[in-house]
Amino acid sequence: MRVNNNNTTPVDSLRCVISIALLAAMTPAAVVLGPIIVGAYVTDLGFAADTAGYLIAAELVGAGIATAVAYVAVGRFDWHSIIRVALAGCMFGNVISIFATDVAVLLPVRFFTGIAVGTIMTMTIVIVGMTRDQERNFGYWSMGQVVFAVIGFAIFPHIMPLVGVAGFFAFMAVIMALQQLVVRNMPAAGNPEHAAGFSSLPPDAKKLVPVALLALLFFYIGIGSVWAYVERIGDQSGLDAEVIGYALSGSAVVGVFGAALATWMSTRFGRLMPALLGYLMIALAMSFYFGTQTTVIFLVASLLYKFAWWFMSPYLLANMTTLDPSGRVAILTNFVIGFGLGVGPAIAAMLIGSGESLNYSRVVVFGVGSVIVSVLLLLPVVRMNASKTVLVEP
Repeated sequence: MRVNNNNTTPVDSLRCVISIALLAAMTPAAVVLGPIIVGAYVTDLGFAADTAGYLIAAELVGAGIATAVAYVAVGRFDWHSIIRVALAGCMFGNVISIFATDVAVLLPVRFFTGIAVGTIMTMTIVIVGMTRDQERNFGYWSMGQVVFAVIGFAIFPHIMPLVGVAGFFAFMAVIMALQQLVVRNMPAAGNPEHAAGFSSLPPDAKKLVPVALLALLFFYIGIGSVWAYVERIGDQSGLDAEVIGYALSGSAVVGVFGAALATWMSTRFGRLMPALLGYLMIALAMSFYFGTQTTVIFLVASLLYKFAWWFMSPYLLANMTTLDPSGRVAILTNFVIGFGLGVGPAIAAMLIGSGESLNYSRVVVFGVGSVIVSVLLLLPVVRMNASKTVLVEP
C-alpha cells in the first residue's frame, strides 16, 4: 500500500476508500437530487420554478469556486482540518436552510454551502489520485454517487410531501455531522509533490496538462448537451411519457453496473482499451438518438448512455490524476466537469433553434463531434500514463 509521507494513514486501505466513497456519495445530495429539491422549493416554499432553479445553480457555482479554495489550501493546510471545516460548513448551511423561507436568505446560504460541498468533493478526488489503483477507486467513488441517486430518487419523492424541504435539509445536516467520523480514515497531508505544486511535474507532463483538461471539457460538454434534451427527443418522436420515464429511471440503475464494471476492470486490460471502449459506447448511444425514435431504440440508447457515462468517468478521472502527482489537475478536474455539464446544455439550446420545429439531431451531431475531439485529445495523455500504470492481474 502507498503511504503518504506526512501521515501513517494508508491511502489504499479499505477504510480510506470506503470513507472517500461515502463523502463523495452523500455530500452533493442537494445537487444530485436536484429535480426533487426544485419541486420541493416550488410546492413547499411557494417559489417560482425559475427561482428554484437559481437556488440549485447557486450551489453549483459555489462548488465551482471551491476549486480556487482547494487549489490554495491543498499544499498549505492540514487535510483533516480542510475537510472538517468544509463538513461543518455544509452542516451549518443546511441547518440555516431549515429555517430560511425567504429566497434572499436561502440564495447566499446555498451558495456558501456549495463552496463547502465543492471543497469536500475536490479533496476526495485529490486523495483518490494518491492511491495505487485509481481506476478501481474512482469506480467506487462514482458508484457511491449513482447508487445514492437511484435510492434517493426512489425514496425521497414519497418522503418530501411529509417532511418538506426543511426535513431534507435536517437530514443533510445530520449526515454532514456524522461524516466527521470518517475523516480520520484519510490522510492528514499530501506527499511532497502536493506542496510543490506544478513545479514537481516533468516537462512532458506539464505540456499535456492543458490537453488533458480540454479532453475532459469536450467530453462533459458533449454528454451534457445531449442528455439535457433526451426527454424532449423522446417526446418529439411521439413516445409515451410513461415509456420515457421508465427509460430514464432504468438508465440510472444501469449506471451502477457501468461504474461497477470499471471498478472490476481497473487496469486489467491496460488503460487504452477501456478508454476507447467507453468512448465508443457513448458515441454509439448518442447516435441512436439521431432522427425519429422507436420505443426500443430510445430505451437502448438511454440505458447504454448512462452505462457508458459511468463506466467512462473513472478512467477519465484516473488519467487526470495520474498525469499530475501534485493534485492540482485533480482540483481543476472538479471545476472542468461542472463547467462542461453547465455549458453543454447552453450550447444545445442554441443549436436546436426555436419555434415549433426544433432540431434535436443537431445536438446529437454536436455531442458525437465533442466526444470524438475528446478522444483525440486524450490519446497522448493515456499513452504517457500507460507507461506508469501498475497492471491489475486478471
